[in-house]
Amino acid sequence: MRALVLALLLSACMQSSAITVPEQWRALQITATPIDLGVEQVGRLRFRGGLVLTSEDAELGGLSGIEVLDGNRVLILNDDAEWFEAQLVLDESGTLVGFTDLRYALALNERGDWFLNEDTGDSEGLTQLLDGRFAASFEGTQSIRIFDMNRDGPFGPSGFGPPLAGTEGLPANAGLEAIATLSDGSLLVGAEGGERAPTPLWRVPLDATTPAEPLIGFPLEFGYSLTGLDRMPGGGIVALQRFYAPVIGARARISYFPESALNARGETLPEVEELGVIAPPIPVDNFEGIATARMPDGTTRIYIVSDDNYNSRQRTLIYAFDVVSEAPR
Repeated sequence: MRALVLALLLSACMQSSAITVPEQWRALQITATPIDLGVEQVGRLRFRGGLVLTSEDAELGGLSGIEVLDGNRVLILNDDAEWFEAQLVLDESGTLVGFTDLRYALALNERGDWFLNEDTGDSEGLTQLLDGRFAASFEGTQSIRIFDMNRDGPFGPSGFGPPLAGTEGLPANAGLEAIATLSDGSLLVGAEGGERAPTPLWRVPLDATTPAEPLIGFPLEFGYSLTGLDRMPGGGIVALQRFYAPVIGARARISYFPESALNARGETLPEVEELGVIAPPIPVDNFEGIATARMPDGTTRIYIVSDDNYNSRQRTLIYAFDVVSEAPR
């Protein structure tokens, strides 16, 4: 998809002696169709609305990293290094009922240029730092980049984040997938894994210059891979895991662990609690992004978003869940 967008932009600039990045967001058409899961609750996750997102504009797709901002604005990064910003619409009860005011822009590298191919522009996870900037994980280069959206919008060059050791053996398309900001401002980064468990987690200070070694392994159920992390408003970390097999189909698993579990000794992260599994007959797709928010009544809200891989047989879904104290009996 990036190749198509860049081809159109380059064509428009052919008569110019220099090609410049368009310094503005571009509005995209969006249709948000409500979807019913057929259940009120899965595990400790109470369903609070879901939407199927479609657009006449070809740019929408591949959604991977998501952050919920003030006023229910949402910032999303897809796996082509493209930004999407939109408004989540909630009804009086807090149920997700709409997704409006969608706009789009290209993310930029350290030189202020477009990412021209998947080798350098395979962006995956997204997290907001304590100072308001954003960090994103990139699979193709197994690296972290920092974006100052508050200062530059999407139009300033990105900077390199702290380096990680032990990424050399990660597959190009199963590398640094998940990222979250911890309570002390450091980053928690997770590899996708899937072929073997556990999959490595790194904890690295934002200003680190020496590559951080893997800290501990995240336990994966058979066939699952780690696709998203986020810190909950009240503390602790949620982790999104994806499963897919051609005959069985897709699954999504949402887990929780306390931040203190990262200090444990041993090879595998302890105290990981399953919050819920989304599986057929519930509508499910390739869920990759997870974000949390505190609702006005103090409830923790979780949003997950799916990557349709620009495949007509898949869908772009966004689901909302509230975390409750007990699973249904």
